[in-house]
Amino acid sequence: MQTNRRKLSQNENAILLSEVESICPLCTKPLMYEKKGRKEKLFEGAHIYPLNPTAEEEQLLKNEERLHEDVNHLDNFIALCRDCHKKFDNPRTVEEYRKLIDKKKFLLSRTKTRAKYYDYQIEIEIKQILMALVDGSDEFSEILLSMDALKLDDKANETLTGLTKRRIRNEITDYYLYIQEQFRQLDKQYPKSFDTIASQVKTFYLKLSRTETSQEVIYELLSEWLSKKTENSSLNACGIIISFFIQNCEVFS
Repeated sequence: MQTNRRKLSQNENAILLSEVESICPLCTKPLMYEKKGRKEKLFEGAHIYPLNPTAEEEQLLKNEERLHEDVNHLDNFIALCRDCHKKFDNPRTVEEYRKLIDKKKFLLSRTKTRAKYYDYQIEIEIKQILMALVDGSDEFSEILLSMDALKLDDKANETLTGLTKRRIRNEITDYYLYIQEQFRQLDKQYPKSFDTIASQVKTFYLKLSRTETSQEVIYELLSEWLSKKTENSSLNACGIIISFFIQNCEVFS
């Protein structure tokens, strides 16, 4: 009796895409592309253990680990580009099966760890990032900063997706006052810390905006830049700090 393949929901596809960070885990090909201003998918949710294994596949994998007894459970899916999905399925080999099992186990473990880390460590991370910025602040010149906060809706344009806009708005609501207080504390210990850090963010934003018109891309690049500048700090924490500077007018001014 054959098992019917279920259609993955939009949220499930988003989870699979997020797990692999929008890159095919086998060939590193980007899994999304832009067409007429819209993001389109270039990936498929691949069954790791086959949906309806042949007798040969059942024999081949009979002693192999399975991540879930239900082949249609999300734990048995991984986002692959169409080419890699086809190669993985035809023909299926034990070596490639084990490789995908290991990758999926790592992705599931990382997702769980990040969730816990975000819940309990995000404010500590923000402090560490701000301190790292203070320590490495001499490479940017200070420039005039705009201190008048504007509403996000007044600054966001059509290049910022609704999902990212909601995320930024929530981060401003949850963390703006906290980060503001951290800057006050930093200024007591290291005078002009806020001006120095804000100047770095503003300078890099202006550099990006000369060649990049998409606010979505700029937000992502700023978060990645901040992560790399602070020794690969959490992208979640870095995104929150960039959201602070969006509200504070250093970004999207």
